[in-house]
Formats: sequence, structure tokens, C-alpha cells
Amino acid sequence: MIPNQWYPILESKKLRRRPVALTRMGESLALWRDGDGRAVVMRDRCPHRGVALSGGRVRDGQIECPYHGFRYRRDGECSFMPCEGRDAKIPAGMRAHVYQTREAHGLVWLFWSEAFEGALPEIPWFEAAADERRGGGGSAVHWPQNYVRTLETNFDIHHLPFVHKALVLGAGARIDPYQVEVEGNHIRTWGTLRREDRETGIDFRVEFKAPSITLLELSPRLLFVVADCPIDEQNTWRYARYYQDYVTVPGLHGLLSWFALQLDWKLFQVRQDLRVVGTQEPRLPDQERDRLVRADGGTAAYLKLRRKLLAEAGQAPTGLLRSA
Repeated sequence: MIPNQWYPILESKKLRRRPVALTRMGESLALWRDGDGRAVVMRDRCPHRGVALSGGRVRDGQIECPYHGFRYRRDGECSFMPCEGRDAKIPAGMRAHVYQTREAHGLVWLFWSEAFEGALPEIPWFEAAADERRGGGGSAVHWPQNYVRTLETNFDIHHLPFVHKALVLGAGARIDPYQVEVEGNHIRTWGTLRREDRETGIDFRVEFKAPSITLLELSPRLLFVVADCPIDEQNTWRYARYYQDYVTVPGLHGLLSWFALQLDWKLFQVRQDLRVVGTQEPRLPDQERDRLVRADGGTAAYLKLRRKLLAEAGQAPTGLLRSA
């Protein structure tokens, strides 16, 4: 994947008192909270004998290995080796691998980098989905598809009248007009999905902020943000948050957003989208074999931006987990 970027890996509410084991970017990770409640992400391996730290517990604000009780602070330093006594000198190499971690917008974020110097970039998000906006409902799903393939689908609007016929009754298949604009790591697309014999149709907006955050709007009163993160080469963790302004009554506002999310994210996406995109060949992205057209302008812009960011990070655009 693209190095030196922030990736969302888990909903904050899912990380509580006990350590959580995750696979992201093909790596086994241990997530836990220290004594101040701050999220910590480590490689899920005790440097002593290789046991998964996620199987341990948090004691005195430190994670304790379940095998021999070695304890590690949030910076990865070992603080206690029970078998050697409290006064024992800790070997310099007895250190757990720690990732840069932040929490924002209800998510735990990991900065994916093997070697990075300088100030960390801002976490990507959209003002239209600001934290103070009420009525949002969020949920995560597992998507059995490659990360890049998954992101490509976020830009794909002209599949709606074919895959989701019941949702867009009367909608045409033509995208016209259609605009794509790229500014830095931000892609903006907008246009109209209409019938060939009509000038009006469904106006849409799709925006993307690298490496993995997408905003989609199919109505002025309904928008949602999708955060994607690779689990491994064949699987993606996807989080979506919906916002609606059709109903603004307190108590019902958020409930309707949550209902819209469940209907789309857990029903239509799984039973309709996956049924189709799950048949894509090759399973891994292959720009030499896919033939994009004008209506795929957002996808083309994403793939071009991806190549640019990989080149800037000194990565080749082949392979996946290190260069997806």
C-alpha cells in the first residue's frame, strides 16, 4: 500500500479494556489502551519468545505478555521481566514494535511507514462529515476483495441502474455531464446519471482523499463517507457513516441514518454489489487488462494518483500490501 499515510483500522468504540487482535496491511496487530485511555497499536508479537501480545492483558497501563508476564509500555519499552526480578537490567533489544497511532472521527488510525522523518500529515476527512454534524450512523463490514479493487468501486456510479435497479427506478445509464478534478491528494467528481432522452436525472458527487477516504452524495439530503483499509491482499475492512436530513426530529435523525446504513451496507452491498464485483478477474488490479472509458474518469484519476504517491514514496506500482 501507499507508505507514509494514515489508514483507518478500527472503530474507536470497539477498543475497550481488553487488547484487540487485528490483521491490517497483512500484519498481525495488537491494539490496547494505556492507563490514560490512549490507543496503542503494536505488532502482535512479544520480542521475548514471539507470543501474541493481544492474548495478554493490560496491567498498570502496560500490556502484559500472556506467556511469561513481560510488560511493555506504550512506547514499546519493556519495563518488567518477572523471571529476572524487578532490579534486572532490561536488554536493549527487548522492545515491542509500535506504530504511530491517533484517534479521530470515531476511528483508530495507523500511520503506515517503515521509515518516515518530519511532521506527520493530517488525517484525511471531509468537512461535510464533520464530527459535530448530528444524525450520523456508522458500521463496519468485511469485504472479500482486494483493497484497490474495492476503492475503484467507490467511483463507479454507472453500475447503479444495473446492479441496484430497485433503488434507482427510472434512472438512466448515461453519465452526462461528468467532471473530474484533482487537487493534490484530493479527487472531486460530479455529474448526472440520466436517461439518453432526458436532460435531467440523478445528480451525484464523489470525492476521495488519499489514501482511503471517500465521500459519496446521491442526494442533497443524503451523503456517506467510506473508509477502506486492507486486511490482506484479498480482503478489505470497510467502514461507512451515513448522514441524512430528510428527518431532523431529535431521536429519529440518527435512527434513520442508521437504518439507511444497514439497508445499504449490510443488505444491498452484500447481496447485490458483492455478487457482481466478486467475479472480477483478475482478482488483483491489472491496469493492462482493464479498459476504462470516459465514465470511469474517477477510477482513472485514482489509479493515476496512486501511481504518483507510490513513486514519491520510492515504491513500485506492483505488488499489493507494500504498494497497494
